[in-house]
Parts: sequence; C-alpha cells; structure tokens
Amino acid sequence: MPTTIRDYGPGDEAFILRLNADCTPEVGDMDAGRFAQICQAAHRILIAEAGGGPVGFLILLRAGASYDSDNYAWFEERFDSHLYVDRVAIDEMSRGEGIGAALYEAAFQLAREAGEARVTAEVNEMPPNPASLAFHDRMGFISLGTRFSNAGKTVVLLERPVAAS
Repeated sequence: MPTTIRDYGPGDEAFILRLNADCTPEVGDMDAGRFAQICQAAHRILIAEAGGGPVGFLILLRAGASYDSDNYAWFEERFDSHLYVDRVAIDEMSRGEGIGAALYEAAFQLAREAGEARVTAEVNEMPPNPASLAFHDRMGFISLGTRFSNAGKTVVLLERPVAAS
C-alpha cells in the first residue's frame, strides 16, 4: 500500500493523541497539554497516510529547542548538530508495511536539508521494546549506551549519522 508523508495540520491532533495512547508504554504518555508544549518545540511533525487516512506520526526537534525531556537533554549535552526523534507511532494494523521506514527516510532527508550531522532517538529497553530496537538497527542506528530516564524507564540511546546532501 503506498505511503504518503505530509506535515501535521489542522485536524491531526485527535489522531496523534489517540495513536499515542494506543502505543503507550512504547512511547511516553502525552495528553493535549503536553502535545501543545511539544508542538511549540517541534521542528516538524510528520503524518504518514496510507489506505486513505493517517496511520502514523513522527515528531522531530532540532538541536537547541526549548524542550524539557531528559532524554533530549542527554543528546543536547553531547551533540551540537542533531535532529531528535521525540516519538514515532504506527497504527497496529499498519505495522510491517514500511510506514516507519517511510517516516524515518523523510526524517533523514530533513536532517540533510537542515545540515544536521545525525538523527538521534531513544527506545525503551525496560519496559522492553524489542521490535523497535530491531527496527532502528535495520534503519542503521547505533547504540550510544543506556540510561535510566526520569519517566522511570531504561532507554537505549541511538544515533544515525546522515550524509550531507
């Protein structure tokens, strides 16, 4: 099924909040207030569409954003140049269809266009999220280590260098 990637727009908030709730604890909790804060800090919010409707989203922040995530802060302390994946979520019925790869390919292209050296992300190790760790490995991410986050999760910190465009 063909996938289209577009920017977040009017009417997408309810979809994002529902899908985020469906994907918790693989992604962090996010209510409407938290989403509004993330929107203020976000560089881009991408929506994946397939089969006539939205099936996934990805939230990206650039280095230097005003964002209170301790995982984001970990990358900020180490890198002057990075595009951070705050969260990515795919509808359960659409997993395995290449939606996540399409979103990440768009993120890699945006990183190149912005002159960022790498894309950064973290994935839960506890509670375990082996499918996401395997996906990120296939997408070329490398582990930089693990840390215990303020959210009470152990996360694997990941980066994928991007070549200049």
